Amino acid sequence: MDKIEYICRQMVNQESKPLFQTEPILYLQSLGNDWLTFLMILITSMGSSAFLVTIIIIITFGINFRKGFLLFQLLIWTGLTTEIIKTVVAFPRPDYVDNRVLNLEHGVRSTSPFNGSGPDGIFELPDRKVLKTFRLQEALSPSPFGFPSGHVAITTALWGGSSAIFNSRKIKTMAPFMVLLVALSRMYLGRHFLGDILGGAIIGLLFLTAFTLFLKSSLKDDFFKKENFELTFRTKNLIIYLFLFVIPLVLIASSMISAEVAGFFLGTNAAYVLIIRKGLPDDSGSSGQRILRILIGLLLFGISSFVLDVGFHNTETVTYFSLKFIEFLKAFIPACTIWVSVVVCTKLNLYRRERELLSDRKGAFKQSKHEME
Repeated sequence: MDKIEYICRQMVNQESKPLFQTEPILYLQSLGNDWLTFLMILITSMGSSAFLVTIIIIITFGINFRKGFLLFQLLIWTGLTTEIIKTVVAFPRPDYVDNRVLNLEHGVRSTSPFNGSGPDGIFELPDRKVLKTFRLQEALSPSPFGFPSGHVAITTALWGGSSAIFNSRKIKTMAPFMVLLVALSRMYLGRHFLGDILGGAIIGLLFLTAFTLFLKSSLKDDFFKKENFELTFRTKNLIIYLFLFVIPLVLIASSMISAEVAGFFLGTNAAYVLIIRKGLPDDSGSSGQRILRILIGLLLFGISSFVLDVGFHNTETVTYFSLKFIEFLKAFIPACTIWVSVVVCTKLNLYRRERELLSDRKGAFKQSKHEME
């Protein structure tokens, strides 16, 4: 960790900090070695979908179902907004602007025809020629867009949102440090400019601010009232279904977000609607029951993802729309296993419906009152 602290100090001490210059990235990579690269890849994985899914499942099944769902909404809307901005702005990643930059995350060298270090001014955008050439061929590359950093935006939302939802000073203290580590890893690995990092942090903070205000409002309770999820033409019902399903469908139809992101979002929301219409599960239980619930949630999600990956791996050449539909299913089906996990846990008596628990408590109270009389 001493080397990481040294790198941070050197970055701070640099006189110029152009937002879309590759010089800071090249400087970081010049200090690297195999051990540091491995550590940075490990750190950057905290912004990956696999890590986030694991965290959400642990919170939802092991700690508090409501809090897990609310935190998921914060993360997914942060991710959706980041992806929309990426698509609209369409800025390249550093290794396209300057082929001297190494993509250390995937271990590949740049094939870009450009080797300039980027704009000279601090607030100048990438060269117009670079942008024009990149935008003509960007569809040929996986995850080509740079600005803003999705890893930084979601990491900001995750740690800040966790501190708000659990009212934890320890998490709040750790949050800036974790965001800084992920930001540093994204630059070191050659995946983002400083401008991308700052853009991601701003988006994360904006959503975190809105989320904090939401937690303090009465709107929070509307997400857990069964009547608000019935298929009726009530204003609250229509608004909830608009945000949970209609908007994502419009975004994917307009190619503003990827099929994978839309599938995961719609699958999780569909699972939640199925759960709440049957009655939310009770979060109580022993440590052993909580651990088993987490393991079942992770196992079903992991197995479904693996089966779909293997099943579609040998798919023959398909059309563009068929490929998008496959990507959608590979995210939608595993996300739906959240509902299946709740059903399985309930059948195994690892969960009880909240209404059943309330009924038992009322019965116990009446019996106690009767005995006292």
